[in-house]
Amino acid sequence: IGKKFEWFDDSPDPIKEAVTNMCYQMGVSGFSKFKKTIYSLETEQYEEASTECLDSLWAKQTPNRAKEVSEAISSAVAD
Repeated sequence: IGKKFEWFDDSPDPIKEAVTNMCYQMGVSGFSKFKKTIYSLETEQYEEASTECLDSLWAKQTPNRAKEVSEAISSAVAD
């Protein structure tokens, strides 16, 4: 993941876990389609990223996992 997204390796652990979770489910190419989420993660706008990942077909199809990932991203704000 770090090879595709330069910001990944320097991200807080909750972000790494959330992105890894999404990539595990959808693959890196699937996660790559989350342009607004990725931009928000890259620019450390974690609340925005948390909201953006829920605004997707993925979140509608797997609501429990999406909520878990969103909460993990939000937890990085508190760190």
